[in-house]
Amino acid sequence: MKRPLILTAACALACAGTVAQINSPDARGYLERAILMCDDRNFEGCLDQMSHLRELAATAEQRELALYYTGRALLGLGDASAPDVLRDFLREYPVSTRRTDVMMMVGDWYFNRGQYAEALTEYGQVDPLALTSYRQDELNYRQAYSYLMLGEPEAAASLFRTLQSKPEWKNAARYYLGYIAYTKNDYPLALQYFRGLDTTVEPACAAPYYEAQIYFAQGEYDKSLALARQLLASGRVAQFTPECNRIAGESLYNLGRASEAVPYLWKYCAEAANPAPSAFYILGVSEYEKGDYDASVKLFQQAIGSHSAMEQSAWLYLGQSYLKRGDKSQALMAFENAYKVDYDREVRETAFYNYAVARMDGGRVPFGNSVSLLESFLSEYPDSPYSADVQRYIVTGYMSDNDYTGALAAINKVKNPSAEMLKAKQRVLFVLGTREYSSGRVADAITHLTEARSLSRYDASIARQCDMWLGDCYYTRGNYDAAARSYLDYLYATPETETSDVALARYDLGYTRFAQERYKEAMADFSDVITLLDRGTSLPASMLPDAYSRMADCSYYMGQYEAAASEYKKAYDLNPASGDYALYQYAIMKGLLKDHQSKIATIDNLVSRFPSSGLLPQALLEKAESQSALGDTKAAIRTYNELVGKYAGTAPGRNGYLQLAITYINTGDRSKGVDTYKQVITTFPSSEEARIAADDLKQLYAADGRLPEFVAFLASVPNAPKYEASELEESAYQAAENAYINSGSTTGLLGYVRDYPDGASRASALYYLADAAWNEGKASEAQNYATQVLLSHPDSEVAEDALLIKAQAESELGKTEIAYSSFLELESHASGSNMLRDARLGMMRTAMDLSKYDEAVAAADKLLASTAANSPADMAEVRFTRAMANDRLGHHDEAYKDWTSLASNTSELYGAKSAYYMGQSLFDRGQTAKAKTVTDALISSDTPHSYWLARGFVLYSDILRKEGNEFEANEYLKSLRSNYPGSEADIFQMIDARL
Repeated sequence: MKRPLILTAACALACAGTVAQINSPDARGYLERAILMCDDRNFEGCLDQMSHLRELAATAEQRELALYYTGRALLGLGDASAPDVLRDFLREYPVSTRRTDVMMMVGDWYFNRGQYAEALTEYGQVDPLALTSYRQDELNYRQAYSYLMLGEPEAAASLFRTLQSKPEWKNAARYYLGYIAYTKNDYPLALQYFRGLDTTVEPACAAPYYEAQIYFAQGEYDKSLALARQLLASGRVAQFTPECNRIAGESLYNLGRASEAVPYLWKYCAEAANPAPSAFYILGVSEYEKGDYDASVKLFQQAIGSHSAMEQSAWLYLGQSYLKRGDKSQALMAFENAYKVDYDREVRETAFYNYAVARMDGGRVPFGNSVSLLESFLSEYPDSPYSADVQRYIVTGYMSDNDYTGALAAINKVKNPSAEMLKAKQRVLFVLGTREYSSGRVADAITHLTEARSLSRYDASIARQCDMWLGDCYYTRGNYDAAARSYLDYLYATPETETSDVALARYDLGYTRFAQERYKEAMADFSDVITLLDRGTSLPASMLPDAYSRMADCSYYMGQYEAAASEYKKAYDLNPASGDYALYQYAIMKGLLKDHQSKIATIDNLVSRFPSSGLLPQALLEKAESQSALGDTKAAIRTYNELVGKYAGTAPGRNGYLQLAITYINTGDRSKGVDTYKQVITTFPSSEEARIAADDLKQLYAADGRLPEFVAFLASVPNAPKYEASELEESAYQAAENAYINSGSTTGLLGYVRDYPDGASRASALYYLADAAWNEGKASEAQNYATQVLLSHPDSEVAEDALLIKAQAESELGKTEIAYSSFLELESHASGSNMLRDARLGMMRTAMDLSKYDEAVAAADKLLASTAANSPADMAEVRFTRAMANDRLGHHDEAYKDWTSLASNTSELYGAKSAYYMGQSLFDRGQTAKAKTVTDALISSDTPHSYWLARGFVLYSDILRKEGNEFEANEYLKSLRSNYPGSEADIFQMIDARL
């Protein structure tokens, strides 16, 4: 009985000794307490004890232990200083028995932070044989896991396999080996590893999840469903809860239990960060079958992206959902996407048929080629149940894509075209012809319109329209006889009840007969036009005053001045805002009728009403002549002085000087007359008027016997007219001029300029050279020759034309500011309406280029205020440019008025551009709904201007994106990128930037 007591006492003494050591206030006590705390994972307490130890005397062994455990504690806390402390240990104790463990601890620090590459680097320096057995296994495990995280599964698997027999590591090792097999799609091996795992602990608790994925992939939906439900019930792997809902839902769907699947999939889509397209597809089908097409559209949009048969089916369903909502264009693009892939031929066939139906029903896709798709369908599916329908669709499909050239080629390949197809061909030929005429390809237009007319038995209405357009073609080419025949053919075939069409044809016929100088017949045509317009038509209101003006012109040329005056007056009264031509001509008629007082009063009215009209210089000349005719010489002199004061640089202004001189002489004021002649010669020495003045002045001096003074005066004026020019020089110029006019050769002109540097016709020769260079696209050369004309012969007859070429060349060469100044100068020198129009067009264009928007608007307003010398093409450009300038100035309402007017005809270039820019302006200003309406009209139109149509589709995608319809916006852009026939880089850059 004593022995146990002795042992107990001994144990008590030993324990008392140990406790005494631990509680000791010396270095050993602090160290022991720190070690115990570290082993108990009380890392803060450990570090606290170590802080006291540093103040006490410690042995070398104690200091080594202190640094070792300090490193362990810092590692346990994840402190950033841990690697430095551990490396301090390695540096201070290079032969320590703990060195290998510390080296591994450095790797552990990186491992714990997920820096697996750095961890492997450190682990690679560790000698595993110097570690304990447990630490060896831990090293292998951590290296294996690091390799796995770095995407090196083979290296990871090799190390995990070494741990399969280790009780402490077996469960985790086999789990990861199973996971690696799963990632390689080696499902049998993965299942082999997963079986028998303890799934109640990490990380093997996730094994059932991967088993469920495997069974789902293998089509064993009962097993995948059971496992997914177990995982959801246990909540053991919360991170996989969304995916377990997907597996359960899709397993149920594949088992034919769709109604049970839907709740799981809704939960999945609500919880998953990036839900799988398959879930959206199933939910989309569910909503489609319930008739909720808005919901199905949103779901099917998110089912896109898997590049699979399911995606193809999703496109088909999406298209059908769009159709149910009435969104034919979106449906069209969806069906096109389903048709382009060939995962499932039956789905592809159905998608194509639906595409054809939607296309023929008015759906649009950017530059979609229905014709080729329809033909390829019949080629690929000749026995399709849809073939009969497609055969019918193909006839109208030729014209749906707006590619009439391709449509004609396709129709011409048909060996035995049906009547329906020939009717379509007639329509194609007609549209081609009208477009070719609008783009200036008149010869091609005549060919196609003539062929379309030959098919009159299919559509008499189109044949009649061909006659009208053929008349326009022949008129444009100057073949007035053929034009008249075409217009008459149209009129013979058109019932009088079609008032607008008949009026337009009569109007065009009147112009044609006017050009033929058949004034009596032309007058009858214009009279008929007036009668028809008075009944009410859809034609522009400006046509009525124009018809009166042309009637008046006919009366004028026939010498019927009274009738002409009456008709010009009616023309002016109908359109006083733009009636400068009619008012001017009315004044001229009054003069011809010897009613000079009325003529003068009318010209005064013209000057007051139209201060910027190009007719004013000539009108003032006419006014002075009438004043002279009335014997009111003083008034005539005042008018001539007004003319030369305001318009000295114009031809009427120079003529005014001559008439002023003559008037002075006729009134006996010989001295002023001579001075005025001299002023003409001095001011405009190179002009034709200077030559006439010199001739008159010569006779005056000769009559006075003072010819030497006359010769001396001419000699004192540079570039003044010369007399007795060489006959050889004149012959050389005539030959050079004839060669240029007849063949375009400039060799003779160059020789003349070289051989006769002071020749009398040098100005004309230089002008011809400038004209030739400009027409050949040699802008710099044209500018050079034109400048020579203006420097040496600024007052010659060709100076205005040379200034126009100079300004145009400067603009072409990018010298825009200089070009603007040149056009401005030309405006002040322009002698007629045509030149004034060209000057103002140039001013308007260069002002826009220079961002001088106020000046551009002013020039445009002047152009639009006059009916003289303005063509419809010019006016379209002027209205468009005025709108652009007003928009830049913030005058949006004014801009939209012009753009709206032009956009009503998108077959014209400026109509298409106006529609686009108005839509863009509205969009930029936040008026999205209005922008959408305008842009929708453009992309739905039959415009032949593909570039502006493409810009319209890009803008439409921007509008859809702003409305939140990102999917539709992108589909428009993708379709545009696939189908756009042009090569303009900016279109593709816009698309790529948005996608």
